[in-house]
Amino acid sequence: MEALHQLIDKISQYNFLTNILPGAVLIMTLKYFVGYNFIIDGNWFLTGVMFYFAGVVCNRFSSLLIKPMLEALHIVRPLPYKDYIAGEKKDTKILTLNIDNNAYRAYIAVFAISFLAYLYRHLLCRMNFFIDYQWPIVIILLMLLFIFSYRKQTKYIKDRIEANSGEDTLK
Repeated sequence: MEALHQLIDKISQYNFLTNILPGAVLIMTLKYFVGYNFIIDGNWFLTGVMFYFAGVVCNRFSSLLIKPMLEALHIVRPLPYKDYIAGEKKDTKILTLNIDNNAYRAYIAVFAISFLAYLYRHLLCRMNFFIDYQWPIVIILLMLLFIFSYRKQTKYIKDRIEANSGEDTLK
């Protein structure tokens, strides 16, 4: 029990709001509305891992697909990353607002993924190909999601280094 308390103490607000909570909502939505059960009965640790992993999938799905879609539809307007870095240094409230913003986007992903899972489940009933290959398809889709997430995160790191080194050269 002490290990669980230490783990909970180390979970950041960001991880809780953008990964664990949306992951739990996704797992519950998939169970009660779509019919996929990822809850491991009697094992809260593994269920917690599933909540976290589902939340990370939501977070990445929202970053790679939902955000660009909302930008293309002009629902949100992107800001250059250098401007975000500069603004974050001047106003610490921006970090909190960004956490909330990412949490909202994660919930959009929760419901988009739930809807896609619902469609997928109905496809399984109608097409034998999907029944025979459903798990390889899921594994390949998850692998692609994380490949593109890795590429995007690497770009953020590069942009952040360039934004900070550009600032140092201006001083």
